[in-house]
Parts: sequence; structure tokens; C-alpha cells
Amino acid sequence: MKHFWMQQRITFLLFTVISLLIFAGCYLFSITLSKTSFASGTILLLCLLFLASYQLRKKISFLPLGSSAAWLRFHIFIGFLSFVVFAIHTRLQIPNGLLEFILFLTYYTVFLSGVVGLFLSRTIPYRLLSRGEEVLFERIPVHRRKIHDRVKTLVFDDAQPEQGAALPDFYHKHLQDFFEGPRHQISHILHSKRHLHQLKQKISAQEPFLDEQEQVRLQQIAEQIQLKDDLDYQYIFQAIIKLWLFVHVPLTYSLIIFAFYHALAACAFASTSG
Repeated sequence: MKHFWMQQRITFLLFTVISLLIFAGCYLFSITLSKTSFASGTILLLCLLFLASYQLRKKISFLPLGSSAAWLRFHIFIGFLSFVVFAIHTRLQIPNGLLEFILFLTYYTVFLSGVVGLFLSRTIPYRLLSRGEEVLFERIPVHRRKIHDRVKTLVFDDAQPEQGAALPDFYHKHLQDFFEGPRHQISHILHSKRHLHQLKQKISAQEPFLDEQEQVRLQQIAEQIQLKDDLDYQYIFQAIIKLWLFVHVPLTYSLIIFAFYHALAACAFASTSG
């Protein structure tokens, strides 16, 4: 832990030094009557290209280009550094032109989504470890279906054709909808187990109306309820990560396209204006 905080302090110090050097460089450019926007714009474009390269690095992970963890640290570092450069480049003013405004809005959306992604990457893995065994997102529907099949086998016991209707009725009234798909997403996000306690209370209230064998099966169903609820917990948080990537990555590529077009337009205007 001590090493971690020391590393964070060094990173912050390095970030501060580089930011001050960029700011000082742009200030010196302005003293010599040079166009600082070209210098800051070039640095910003290079930052964006590096940030976008992180996705490419993940797709070619078989090449010896450094660890993914190191790339992620640089990605976060350059991401925050790009905000400093962007602030210098725009002087924190909302532009008037349509293209510039779109670029301005796109950058802030990408940056804020990156901050949200940083928060999610620091919190969600710990939350996933707290509830059940981690399952690949694409395999969750398969596991959910297996649990549901197991529950239906317990409810509709073919080995006992003369069984009472209490357990099937309880299943249709309180459990069928729960097992048919992901449920209680908001409760899971809020880290609430109220819905689970309510189901357990209904199970406890049902036990006196069942014979001994049905009570045993009901307890087995209660175990499957816990497994299904843990699976729903895994599902919603993994889905949040998937959704975040679906927003952040395409917007990053859109930002680069707008940035290139903006750079070409700025160079063309500079050449025609002398």
C-alpha cells in the first residue's frame, strides 16, 4: 500500500511538471508572436492518437509492446494531460463556429466518459468479487437457463405425480418471472438485497403449507434463488462496462476524425491568409 501511494505521488508530480512545461512553452510562443494554437493543437492531436492506440494495443496483445496495465496507466495519464492541453488550446471558451463547437462538445463528452470509466474500473471489479463466482458475460444466459431448468425440475417433480399444487402455485405466483431473465437491476446497482429478503420471507411463509419432502425441495429452490440473484448482479455490472465501452470508444474515434478535419481546415485557412 505504501508503494502504491508513493507511485501515485510521483505520477502526480510528473503530471504537474509536464503540465507546467506545456503551459510555459505556449506562453513563450505567445511572447514571440507565434500562433500558440498550432502548437497546443498539435500536442492535443498527438495525445488523442495515443489514447486511441490503447484499443489497438488490446487487439494485438500477442505482440511484445508492454503490459496492458502499463498501457492503461499511460492512457489515464495522457487522458488527463490532454485536458490541460485542451484547456490551453480553447482558453476554456465555448467556440462560435459549428465545427469547433461539435469538436468542443465531443471532446468533453469523451473526457467525462473517460473519467466515468476510470471510476467504474476502480469500483466494479471489487463489487463483482463480493457476489458469487465471476462468469463471462456471454455465458451468463446459459448459466441462467441451467438454474431455471433446475428449479423447474424441483417444482414439477415427475417422480411424484401425486404431489400437491402448493409448490407449483408458489412458483407461478412468485418465482417464474424472477427466473426467466435478469431482474432487479436498480437494486443491484444500489447494492440493495431487499428483493432477496422479500423472496426469502415468502419462502418462509410458504413452508408451513408444505409436507416434509416439499419443504426440502423449497430449500433447494432457495439456494437456486441465491445463485440466480448473484448471476443477475454479475450481469448488470458487466453490462455497464460493455455499455460504457460502446459509448467511449466510438466517440473517441469520432473525436479524432473531427480533430483531423479541424487541423486541415486551420492549416488551409492559415495558408490562404498568409
